[in-house]
Amino acid sequence: MILKRLFVLPLWGLCTSALMAQNPIVSHCFTADPAPVVHEGIDSLYVYCDEDMNVSGVNDFYYMERYRVYSTADMVNWTDHGDAMPRTTFKWMKEGTCWASQCVKRGNYYYWYMCGNPAPGYNYGYNVIGVGRSKTPSGPFTDPIGKPIISAFGYIDPTVLIDDDNQAYLYFGNPQLSYVKLNTNMTSYKTTGGNKGVFDIPLTEATVGGYKDANDKIVGVDKYEEGPWLDKRGDNYYMIYAAGGVPEHISYSMAKSPTGPWEYKGQVMRQQNTGSFTNHSGIVNFRGHEYFFYHTGWLTGGGGFNRSMSVEEFQFNEDGTIPEIKATKTGVKALSTLNPFIQQQAETMNEGLNIKVVGNEKKGVYVTGITSQSTIRVANVDFGEESPTSITIRYATALDKGYMYVRLNSKTGTQIARIPLQSTGGENVWEERTIELSREVTGVKKIYFTFSGTANKESGILMNFDWWKFNTAEETGIATISHDEDGLSRTPVYDLSGRQVPAHQWYGGKAPRGIYVKNGKKVVR
Repeated sequence: MILKRLFVLPLWGLCTSALMAQNPIVSHCFTADPAPVVHEGIDSLYVYCDEDMNVSGVNDFYYMERYRVYSTADMVNWTDHGDAMPRTTFKWMKEGTCWASQCVKRGNYYYWYMCGNPAPGYNYGYNVIGVGRSKTPSGPFTDPIGKPIISAFGYIDPTVLIDDDNQAYLYFGNPQLSYVKLNTNMTSYKTTGGNKGVFDIPLTEATVGGYKDANDKIVGVDKYEEGPWLDKRGDNYYMIYAAGGVPEHISYSMAKSPTGPWEYKGQVMRQQNTGSFTNHSGIVNFRGHEYFFYHTGWLTGGGGFNRSMSVEEFQFNEDGTIPEIKATKTGVKALSTLNPFIQQQAETMNEGLNIKVVGNEKKGVYVTGITSQSTIRVANVDFGEESPTSITIRYATALDKGYMYVRLNSKTGTQIARIPLQSTGGENVWEERTIELSREVTGVKKIYFTFSGTANKESGILMNFDWWKFNTAEETGIATISHDEDGLSRTPVYDLSGRQVPAHQWYGGKAPRGIYVKNGKKVVR
């Protein structure tokens, strides 16, 4: 059963406007090795990545147990699609080795190529490259073949491109850059030519800027390291890669064919003070804008083993070459505003602090881990010229104490709603609640969801949060309410869920201000 409780307070006007973007683009967990893509027929940009889960002294080095998917329509608010492809999807994959990946669509399926190490007992070679498959871009993905596509030492960091003739190419490798031609099923490759179907790219000064000699010294101005990214613009093919050894920078080569010959062109992103000694990049065109994705260690608690995705906008030079791109904390501009009058997922945010996003698109995705220290920020929310009168949220809690606050432009900004956290029957029992706003709000704003209260002793959280939506006066449906002028009568009073309000609260003046039912009529307290 869905219960709605409405509380009303007077409305006052506000006037603030703000646009917001920032790097890193995800703040509630560590995300590395971004692989951006715009899937045909979908008006959102998707980024596929792995999640850094290093805990100093426990899981030192690179420890990743799942892959994640994020999408955006405006480049400043990102939707977390939950546990889209956990490591346990692949029974043959070793714990903690969910390394770089990339996803493409072919036919009715999305294919997500990933890499890592084989689990104990699986004799696949030192490194493995496999693929997950899904009918939706955000999963959940499954293992279609039950084994890796290819495996050998250094076979990591897959990048895939389906060319105009429908031939798909899978590049990979550290320290050697190699490729195979995928079959149309996208889960196997052609074994003719090269070394049983595997072709190695010559790593020379001409192709990638340099190489390491027998004394481990770089000959030339640069050196291919790992993390290849294969892309195409017009007649030009681009191979962008992590270069120079450790610490890494990003360099690139160009060709007129997906198989080369490749010509070294220079550095795209020089080594900077990003807090990460590795880098991994990808480029994508979205709504006429070119974007360069990479990772840094800028997020609080970040570093070389806890990295975070960032993005910059750029333009190709007239000759097709890529200009040098600098890492910034500013990020990119918003492409559009967010509509608050339609249902928005709680996991769509510009920033999330002290929260977790769990579930998957089959079972449901939602925000959890919420405590009094949690904050969710949504940027570029456009209320237009006419203020909403209420907000509806879908949430679950086992508590009868605590509040969710809706504020403008900062986590201590003007409060427009205070939502009492009344028990829904449990943290897995979902209800919708509609709360009247205490202030008018128009124009473009940042919305902050903040919280107060003592967390559940068993779960350690205040509530779980699914979605929110602002409502117009017509949707709120309170046009016929009247003020309570019968304060001395002992007529029973009910809230809008049908629960009777204790007489001592109502007639003692302790009942919260809001909308109630008395003598069969809605009244305002």
